[in-house]
Amino acid sequence: MSSTTPLTACCARCGSISPTGANFCMSCGASLEVDAPPSIHPKRVVVTGLGAISSLGPSAPETWRRVLAGETGIRRVESLDPALFACVVRGDVDNATVPNRFLDAKTTRNTSRFARLAVEAAGEALIDAGLVDEASLEPTIDLTDAGSVIGTCVGGTHDDLLPAYDTFLSKGANRVPPRLHVMFPLNLASYNIHQRFGMQGPSNTVNTACATGSQAIGEAFHQIKFGKAEVMVAGAVESDSQPMFIAAFAVMGALASDSNDDPDKASRPFDKSRAGFVLGEGSGILILEELGHARARGAKIYAEILGFASSNDAFHPIAPRPDGLGAAKAIADALADGGVDPDRIGHVQAHAASTPMGDPAEANAIKAIFGDRSPSIPVTSIKGAIGHCMGAAGAIESVVAVYSIAEQKIPPTRNYTTPDEEIGLDIVHGEPREIAFDVMTKNSFGLGGQNACLVFGRAPE
Repeated sequence: MSSTTPLTACCARCGSISPTGANFCMSCGASLEVDAPPSIHPKRVVVTGLGAISSLGPSAPETWRRVLAGETGIRRVESLDPALFACVVRGDVDNATVPNRFLDAKTTRNTSRFARLAVEAAGEALIDAGLVDEASLEPTIDLTDAGSVIGTCVGGTHDDLLPAYDTFLSKGANRVPPRLHVMFPLNLASYNIHQRFGMQGPSNTVNTACATGSQAIGEAFHQIKFGKAEVMVAGAVESDSQPMFIAAFAVMGALASDSNDDPDKASRPFDKSRAGFVLGEGSGILILEELGHARARGAKIYAEILGFASSNDAFHPIAPRPDGLGAAKAIADALADGGVDPDRIGHVQAHAASTPMGDPAEANAIKAIFGDRSPSIPVTSIKGAIGHCMGAAGAIESVVAVYSIAEQKIPPTRNYTTPDEEIGLDIVHGEPREIAFDVMTKNSFGLGGQNACLVFGRAPE
């Protein structure tokens, strides 16, 4: 709609309502003077709460502490037979450590694992933001208008639908779980969060492959930026330890198959010896708020989200564009969305999944945007610590990115020992790097040519 397009209006002479676009009253013929549509004044959006469940631990602080220390949650899975699976190492969540604070026993039985992980991470983030009381586990303010954007690649497809299909084949149609269709669908994570915390605001589910987590946060950011909500629960979740999931990637040849006896070394982002990614799982949640809303209630502010954009390579369903220009478009558009000059970027948290083609393509994208500055910008990837958590990757990594800019510490890229001349970037490795930076980008890329980029800034004064 242009700035001169009239809106539906009430006639001053006879009181009749005129349709959109009319410049005279359809009842009495009187001329109408209708104001132009009001301009949109973008809101500032800040991060006030963090929650995470990963192979490193069942909380955001534990995940951050161990990533910063250079530790890994990637382990050999003894139940996987190496004669059948080329890769038998994964970054799985330890179910024994995951709390179950927010769902009662009956609800838990009828809720898919992916949705339970999302509810727990969301609850942790809401407590961290001061929006849910840690003792009573109930909201401290009215969250009726709060919304969510939650992403996942597979939801409960593998955990719930595949076993139900086996039951259907072996025992008949009348033995299929009666609640199956309110367990495995992707939007049930968002539903369970809304239902548990009394949220009736905007609700969306994102599925854009491995870009899902960052895209979910970006879409939630835009909901607040353009005035649709004041509080959003944003992030993603993946429960993918079912053997069928790893089998499909194994036969594709996408997984690291050279480290079954040394899982600590399996995921090697940007390293010259990288040989494929390692699967991980978990959930990452950010609480986003309109700046004025957060300040009015005295909230702790970790960081500000400045921009977001997505793009598509339009090149290949699996392989990225080697020149990185599809990914570069998402980065450039995210910077433009936030009005951020590329020269302000002091750190890049990369997608870098440890794949032979993906890591150089991302390096090319970074070089396309930052030019001569590229070799001097600190770059890191945390997939050597947690694995590639698929739809949840960008969300868990964004939790780490927010900690990173809040504490001015860049975690090391685990297992980076042999530089690759094709990469040519300043890869942070060995030890965390303490450095002052005001703005950073977080990249996420996925199958189907999907790209997403978030721009984070330091918390406003």
